[in-house]
Amino acid sequence: MLRKTFSRLKKLKSDEGSTDSSQKTAASSPSGDIAKMLSASGRIGLVSLRKIVEEKDKDAFARLLQQPVLAGSAIQAGRISNQEGNSSNEMNRTQIFEPSNTNPGASSASEALRHAIYPLVKGEYSTTSSRSFTIGRVDGNDMIMPDFAISKKHAVIHVDNGSFYLKDLGSTNGTLVNGIRLDKKPVKIHDKDVLSFARYEFTFLYPASLYKMLRAT
Repeated sequence: MLRKTFSRLKKLKSDEGSTDSSQKTAASSPSGDIAKMLSASGRIGLVSLRKIVEEKDKDAFARLLQQPVLAGSAIQAGRISNQEGNSSNEMNRTQIFEPSNTNPGASSASEALRHAIYPLVKGEYSTTSSRSFTIGRVDGNDMIMPDFAISKKHAVIHVDNGSFYLKDLGSTNGTLVNGIRLDKKPVKIHDKDVLSFARYEFTFLYPASLYKMLRAT
């Protein structure tokens, strides 16, 4: 009887040790650490990133971040068309962005946008697929941009064997890669590509490139 009781206690202790170990592993996971630093919209604070850069070398920074980021770079010149009416449906509708006719390629740097860095890391409460990173205006996306030029479900980045593919989700104002508007097919994206969602431009950066950028600023 005593032998059986001792056996049960020994197994219970072993199970507890295994649970503690798995919890410690999850807590120390690099992507888990980054996920805890994300805001509700999927952004990470520039001040926090710069502090990490000061404390770590390039390789350690890359191991911590693990995934590329979308770093805000510019806003295209133009205007957003006014909505018709004041109904709730109209207020929730994506508005059309009209690029500047006088200088279609004109863009302006925005200090606020330059501080907008979105790691391709799932937030703690993300409900989307682990192999996709969604971009849109409303809650439920991994990267939330609360602007009426951005569609509710605007675009998605899929991960396949370590490569990244961007796909437009039928957005009103489109998704561009290096100035070329996407159709329905996903397009492979590379380090330092410029991705545009409606009027917003982001640079797709791998951790090493982000580290270099932050060290230079």
